[in-house]
Formats: sequence, C-alpha cells, structure tokens
Amino acid sequence: MEKSENIYINLVRNPAKQAGDNLPMYVAPKNDKFPDKNWTIGVNIDGAWYNQAAFQAKDPNGNLTDGLTIKLTPNKSSGAAASKNSFAKAETGGTTEYNF
Repeated sequence: MEKSENIYINLVRNPAKQAGDNLPMYVAPKNDKFPDKNWTIGVNIDGAWYNQAAFQAKDPNGNLTDGLTIKLTPNKSSGAAASKNSFAKAETGGTTEYNF
C-alpha cells in the first residue's frame, strides 16, 4: 500500500454529549472489530496512534463560534493489551488550535 500524505480523521456525534458539559461534540467511532471491548478507531500518523475529538470552536475572546476545533491526543496505550481509550478533554492540552 502506498503511503499517503493525507491524514483522515473519522468522527461521529458523541451520544453522551449534553448541553453545557465539557464533553466533545464528536468522537472517534467505535471499533466494531472488537464489540466486546470499549475500543475506538484512532488516527495513525507515522506509526503513532492518536485519539480524536472535536469541540465547538471559540474565538480569541472565548465566545463560541459555529466552527469545530479538532484535537488529537497521543494514545498512551497500544497493542492488544490496551485498555479503553480516554476522551480528549477541552480544558487540557496545548494552546495551538486549528478551527474548521
């Protein structure tokens, strides 16, 4: 298989999202290959796995916009012995944001 320079991030609506909470609007889809596990399909970038989530974007003053902020968090667990993937949290991580 040829290596692509594109990065594809698959997201689905977060069924646990409630108005006013800090949960992401969109999360990684469940990995249906392992229905007995709480595993999701992450993003592989140059051999490293990342968990993805999308939050409602904010302008520089902190006001919500109609855009999305996509967050990729390194997956600290890997392989067959991996426990559950954790959700990315809106209030943690770096300050660099890419809004779409």
